[in-house]
Amino acid sequence: MEGTKIKNIVIIVLLLLNGFLLVLVGGRWAQDNQSHDAARESAIQIIRDSGIELDDQVVPRQISLPGLQAQRDLEREHALAAKLLGGAIAVEARGGDVYRYQSELGWLQIHSTGEFLAEFEPGAFAVGEEDVAQHGVQLLAVLDFEGVVLERNDQSVTLRQTVNSVPVLGCQATLNYRDGSLVSITAGQRVPGRPGFGKEESAVSVATALMRLYNGMNELGDIYNRIDGIESAYTLSVNLSGPAQLTPVWYVKTDTGAYQLDPRTGQVSRMGSAAMLADETAEGSL
Repeated sequence: MEGTKIKNIVIIVLLLLNGFLLVLVGGRWAQDNQSHDAARESAIQIIRDSGIELDDQVVPRQISLPGLQAQRDLEREHALAAKLLGGAIAVEARGGDVYRYQSELGWLQIHSTGEFLAEFEPGAFAVGEEDVAQHGVQLLAVLDFEGVVLERNDQSVTLRQTVNSVPVLGCQATLNYRDGSLVSITAGQRVPGRPGFGKEESAVSVATALMRLYNGMNELGDIYNRIDGIESAYTLSVNLSGPAQLTPVWYVKTDTGAYQLDPRTGQVSRMGSAAMLADETAEGSL
């Protein structure tokens, strides 16, 4: 009987101790969040004080996008090409890790860097009642290319690849149509393999990333009055050996142009017209 009482007392003490630790950890977590939010607001205000318009809603609350890597898988690549081209294909190794896959429907050529292009027989890939953008999205999905529309007209559609719904800057392809059917794919770049988690790297705070963006834009000397959008994205880098790397970046749209920021290094580079991000947001994935 005495032993049971002692056991019950020990259990109660342990429960109280666990409860105390939970409160302590929760309080520290809340304090860290408050400090993070305060630093974020301070960085936003510094940018505003310089005369740049920046809405609080535009700025991400955290930076949590992981780095990824992708290894080329020739066996899967062959299978995807066969699925696209109708099963019975001829495979030609063209040197430099370039492979061309061919059938009676046309040919597809894929490089180790992820570059690809194709030509098809007239009528082999008829659009039918589909919109050309829908047709393009569904066709590239066969090649593990999850795409969103960047530009489109009756004769062509340009898609950008996404990974887990996150855009991969520079990975895109233009599909060309004539007389209601797909005839070619040009300017193609895709992630060369299925992405998986890369090496873990320490993330910077949102406040640090904002100040690096502001300083990097100043160093470029471009004139802008407003930051309209900040979106998480990836950039692809392919090495001669080893897996390709997908690096998390910010895709930034201003009133005069679009930019790319690597939050870890603070490197800012121009991406082109500000319409790029607007078009992507308007079209979305189909």
